[in-house]
Amino acid sequence: MGNFSITDLNIHDIPKLNSIKPDDWTSITEIHEHYLRTTSCKCIKATNGDGEMLGIGTGIAFDSTGWLAHIIVSKNHQRKGIGTLIVQDRIILLREKYNCRTITLTATDQGYPVYKKLGFVEESEYLIMIRPQDYQTSYPGDENIVKAEQKYFGVMLEIDRITSGENREGLLTPVLAGGYAYVKNGKVQGFYLPHFGDCGVAAITQEAGIALLRERTRNEKNIFIPEENLCAYDFLVDNGYTEAKRIYRMILGEHFKHSPQNCYSRIGGFAG
Repeated sequence: MGNFSITDLNIHDIPKLNSIKPDDWTSITEIHEHYLRTTSCKCIKATNGDGEMLGIGTGIAFDSTGWLAHIIVSKNHQRKGIGTLIVQDRIILLREKYNCRTITLTATDQGYPVYKKLGFVEESEYLIMIRPQDYQTSYPGDENIVKAEQKYFGVMLEIDRITSGENREGLLTPVLAGGYAYVKNGKVQGFYLPHFGDCGVAAITQEAGIALLRERTRNEKNIFIPEENLCAYDFLVDNGYTEAKRIYRMILGEHFKHSPQNCYSRIGGFAG
């Protein structure tokens, strides 16, 4: 397997992270800073005898479920078994320490064969939707979309729980204040997190979901939607978005109930 060791990632490693990420990825330093501040996120690194960082990986525990996130091996050290050992290490952590009955991930083309060999199976797909260059964002704002306040946080987290099927309070609470809520007749029906990950949108009504998704399209980032959300897909296609690719959502363990039709833009590859 080569001469390397696996240890905990720490704050002093953050400046090195972008040196091993894929070239077409944006910076991964901010999300790892968030991981290290979140008790349910456990990050590791693989290094050689010279202290060179070869790979990283994170396990995130959400009560009985967990996720694998940012499993990355430097392009100069791939096909040496490093990625497999990182994945196995995080699976053991999530199962044995946190009693996770299900582990979920989103698979890159490169990681897919590794996960398949370790027993992960395809559950569904995310569609990567690309905004047209001439997209117009001059539409008026929606009065029902308001800055998120603490009084809305509980309902926002409940909407996320219904959507994801998981308790992600520890991961999301620190970023809710930077988001928006869709509030109609005094009731929160959805939320949007423009400054976190892939800018997630979740809603329990189509009216709220489309309004927040329209707001999300002001951002040029690609939008990842579950294949089950046909409403979001139709809206994006009608507005000139095109499907560039599909990526697998994979699980190891028991299937659990969630509502992907409520997801109008995934939060990130680290949490769906």
